Amino acid sequence: MRILIINYEFPPIGAGGGKASQKIAACLVEMGHTVRVITSHPTQLYTFFGNLSLLFGVGFWIYLAYIKIAFNKDLSDHGFTLLGTLLLLTGFILRNTGLVWELTSPIRGLKPVEFIDGVEVQRIPVLRQRQDFCSTFEMATFVLSGTWHSFWQVREFKPDVVHIFFGIPDGPIGWFLKRVYGLPYLISLRGADVPSAEVKRFAKHYRLLRPLIRYLWQDAAALVAVSNGLRQYAFETTPDLPIEVISNAIELSTFIPPRSRQHEGAIRLLFVGRFNAFKNVEMLLSAATRLKANGLTNFELQLIGDGAQRANLERLTAENGLTKQIRFMGWVNREAIIACYQQADLFVTATTWEGMPNTVLEAMACGLPIIATRASGLNELVQEGVNGYLVNINDAVALAERIAQLMDNSYERQRMGKESRKIAEQEFAWEYIAEQYVHIYERIVSHAKAQRR
Repeated sequence: MRILIINYEFPPIGAGGGKASQKIAACLVEMGHTVRVITSHPTQLYTFFGNLSLLFGVGFWIYLAYIKIAFNKDLSDHGFTLLGTLLLLTGFILRNTGLVWELTSPIRGLKPVEFIDGVEVQRIPVLRQRQDFCSTFEMATFVLSGTWHSFWQVREFKPDVVHIFFGIPDGPIGWFLKRVYGLPYLISLRGADVPSAEVKRFAKHYRLLRPLIRYLWQDAAALVAVSNGLRQYAFETTPDLPIEVISNAIELSTFIPPRSRQHEGAIRLLFVGRFNAFKNVEMLLSAATRLKANGLTNFELQLIGDGAQRANLERLTAENGLTKQIRFMGWVNREAIIACYQQADLFVTATTWEGMPNTVLEAMACGLPIIATRASGLNELVQEGVNGYLVNINDAVALAERIAQLMDNSYERQRMGKESRKIAEQEFAWEYIAEQYVHIYERIVSHAKAQRR
């Protein structure tokens, strides 16, 4: 089977949804299928506009010199010299800005076409500037670019089915390909692409987009959510539409527990994720403040990630006197993040909204107990008292109490960590997840062929 996957985020860009599409694609190739991924190639316009400004600036000066020499006229009083100088200055500034971006951006230098684990990855130009964040405008540029490139690539690749990750922004591309080529498409709902009061960043957008989202979901040949909790939120938009559930999974051969977690020094608490509103990292800082107020200072909370909330989080850390307990680590590479999981004692998250977080699955595979909030998807990963604890959303007091409970009990941490690994092995292998998707592909392709007859 030839499968086209469309996802505006794909490693190293994005977070959990991108990683999931990468692992599913790799497993599909191992199963004998041919897979192509269309995803983002971040492009910045600083250099382009800089070159344009320089070109016009030089053109103005050439024009002034020509008029002076040929007609002995001085046009400097007409503002041309000022305009030419401003264009040259603007050009140099934009070009230098573009150069700085190219040298410092963690998503620079990506190849337009490459093969990763046997998967053909086509990166198309989009106006995206950051690894961890994509604005609404940048998403729109992917829709436009993705529609154009997929139109031509489908002719050459000839897929049997299209797998859309994230109904928004990628759903319209699936709709377009169905109309032009009659291709059936599957939409995989990942979390923030499902309208909900919890997704505050897109609250205004979803007031306008909900009818479009409902139409795209109804038009798709199949709709899959990554957790039962997310499916319940999706039913608020389309209560009568059948929605299947296929969870995320984890690469168990890569994310493995260490031989021993015994180390001297502070208890290591770990959070991995974006610093945005619904990840609610402020609650982790509130819990840390309560721990310190209760005399528990022998801990280090490692925050791996970045985002719009970072400056505020750093300010709160300083104001609450937590600079010795809180460590901001930024984004780290794959090898480093595995080491962080293996060196940690406890994984914590205070999120208010999730589909099914890959970071929690990674922590479980590395044998960590989990303390989390009762956000959607997490109650399918964390079994109360078995491999961790769940607390109510925004309940920093309960979060601090559960952290303190496990900080004081190394035996319980070890027991719960072993249970986390066991749950990951039994329920969240990528091969099993990919097989479930293949069954859906075969069903919707067969149905599409029957309709054409």
